[in-house]
Amino acid sequence: MLFCLASLFLLVMCLADRGLEWWGLVPALIGCVTLLTHWSHGPPLVLVSLAGLLGMQWDRRLAGPGYGGWSGFQTPTLMDLVLCLAVLAYIVGHYRLLSLMRHIFPTDARRPRVGTSRRSADLVNTWEMALLALTLPVWAGLAVMVWAWMMDGVPSLGVSRELWRVLRLAWVVLAVLATIGIVTSYLRLATATPEESLLYLQDQCWRHTRGEQGRLNRWLSWARLRAQRKKETS
Repeated sequence: MLFCLASLFLLVMCLADRGLEWWGLVPALIGCVTLLTHWSHGPPLVLVSLAGLLGMQWDRRLAGPGYGGWSGFQTPTLMDLVLCLAVLAYIVGHYRLLSLMRHIFPTDARRPRVGTSRRSADLVNTWEMALLALTLPVWAGLAVMVWAWMMDGVPSLGVSRELWRVLRLAWVVLAVLATIGIVTSYLRLATATPEESLLYLQDQCWRHTRGEQGRLNRWLSWARLRAQRKKETS
């Protein structure tokens, strides 16, 4: 919790440096309330409020004189990196706190709750927080590399530079989401119970052979009705 509160403090400092004044307290207040109440929707709300504030600042820059579009954001500043680190640290810390207080993964209403799904507090040590703090600059560095790759690309297909950057960003996001989806689907199938695996195989068998099974069932029904008629006439 102290790790998340420190991250929210850095978030307020970065937004104040951008000239947002008292509006910079809005994401931090949302983060503090959801952190104290252990609400799982806290990180998405913080991201939405932060995106709204940055969008307001974007509109102001667009309205200012001499603004050249995206060219003013080609090189991230130090405060931009600190803002990324603060937001990422809060999100990771918030979900780790939820794993200790409530549950690791969202509960499934279709399954009965057997035991507890919380993480054991004995598994948390001082090295974990240190490793978490050390990995934050790595992810921020990867984000800067993606940003530089997106900004320095030469447009093709006869589109404008801004549209080309949006297309490249969309391609990267879709590729990452597709990879995550494939990995999670494999892990879900690999960790399924025998009953769940049998149900999945039965569903696949029905999908691929429903035409043949329907034809066989019609023949069997016709054979039963024919045998019944013969028995009645005899």
